[in-house]
Amino acid sequence: MNILEQGKRYIHEVTSGPQLVFEHRTPAKAQDLYEAVILRADPDNPVILSGFPAYQSVAFMMPVDARPTSGYLQIDATSQVLDGVEGVLRISINNTRRGEMLLRSGEVGRSLQIPLSTTDFAGNQLVVSFSLQGTGTQLQCGSQDGFEAVVEIETTSAVFLTLDRPLQSVRDQVHAWGNVVRVAWPDWLKKDEQLRRMVLATQFQRRGLATVFAPSSQEPALTTLELRAALPAFPETELHTNVGSALPRKRTNVGLRRFYRQALWRERFDLGGGGGQYIPNQLDLRMQLGRLMPGQNWSLTVTLNNRLVFQEHTTGAHAEYRALIDLPSDIQVASNTLEVVATTTAPQDGVCDLGPELVAELLPDSRLIVGETPFADDLSGLQSALQNVGPVNIAMTSELTALDASVVSRILHKVVPAGVELKPAGRKVHITVLSPNHPTPPLTEAGPTWLVTVTQGLSVRKLQQNETVSHVGLALLVSPTVPSLPEADG
Repeated sequence: MNILEQGKRYIHEVTSGPQLVFEHRTPAKAQDLYEAVILRADPDNPVILSGFPAYQSVAFMMPVDARPTSGYLQIDATSQVLDGVEGVLRISINNTRRGEMLLRSGEVGRSLQIPLSTTDFAGNQLVVSFSLQGTGTQLQCGSQDGFEAVVEIETTSAVFLTLDRPLQSVRDQVHAWGNVVRVAWPDWLKKDEQLRRMVLATQFQRRGLATVFAPSSQEPALTTLELRAALPAFPETELHTNVGSALPRKRTNVGLRRFYRQALWRERFDLGGGGGQYIPNQLDLRMQLGRLMPGQNWSLTVTLNNRLVFQEHTTGAHAEYRALIDLPSDIQVASNTLEVVATTTAPQDGVCDLGPELVAELLPDSRLIVGETPFADDLSGLQSALQNVGPVNIAMTSELTALDASVVSRILHKVVPAGVELKPAGRKVHITVLSPNHPTPPLTEAGPTWLVTVTQGLSVRKLQQNETVSHVGLALLVSPTVPSLPEADG
């Protein structure tokens, strides 16, 4: 506890207003070979809780080759709270409450350290859940219901560990970076080497890891040899199968809900990405509902992509609930959002009456049941053409900046079907990366060709024969069936 620093912060807040402490800070770095700073997984996604109640969850990937002997979790949070609101940010580790922060009115930065035990290190990841609970005049009677408090968990939040050996393996470094692969991308890197690293970065993304292209030599990042050596340590993600499967979960929206008026569960599922995926035609919804007062019912609503697909009242006397819900195929797209809302028919005596506390849970064995209709759009047609090509060979027309390489790698991840091998171009070129404003190479007559652009989102267009092609930003020219290049003389 730095008393002098806290005193300076207090004086600043009194004289100049509340201070947002963590907005422009970078995470601390380890000071010793046997120390490590573990960033949360998926660090680019903001973790924000707004209104009462609110729930979020994050995960920290623990080192595997070096093992922790001690450590602590540090949570840095910035809160914005209206006057008259009383609230608390509760922090749980592996479903056990471990810390709380009382919320103060205004804009305030707070930090909390939670010691970790050997039990916390037993698994390969540490799951930290956040719950925002509170009450106030705005919540009970005001017109700004849901805007009483906003809490952001800052990216400086991290797990600080002492290890039994130095953090040296590439796998442990990737975990410490938040399950992010940092690709070294210095200015002097030549085109051929850029291509190798970009292909390797895409292969990591296909394994569920985020990638960052680091242009500065001062930042820790991986070379081509390190990327290639680390790839086997991260197994490929399983392909989707054509059978009913549990709803995809990232552990950010699970667990029991305690609420007053209504609770919402939001799940997302993707049909893009190749692999011959079929459209789900039903949701097998299974819930555990708390008991209500006599004469009251639960009201359940299900929406798919902001379209109403189901609504029903069910008695509050039975805890277990199950329903088979039809999902229209014509409203499903490559990336879908499914929402389940639970509320009650209990009458409210004015806007200030919250009613009793409610309890409900979306059970983990809820699942999507797929039908016999394959998903098809412009992108899936291209992916089908690439499905049986074998290794897909990638070429580049010129060198790329770190930002452009990051964009291209994400496009390749979306375009090339899961399970299809990627490699730098040899005697065949199936995909050519076109730099911004670079002349488009002449089209081959070997078969169909697609142009993939990203000027306004991802756009896929099948080209006509002898069509003159032009593009402004980054683009991919995809020709699944191309002849081999002639052998060089000598």
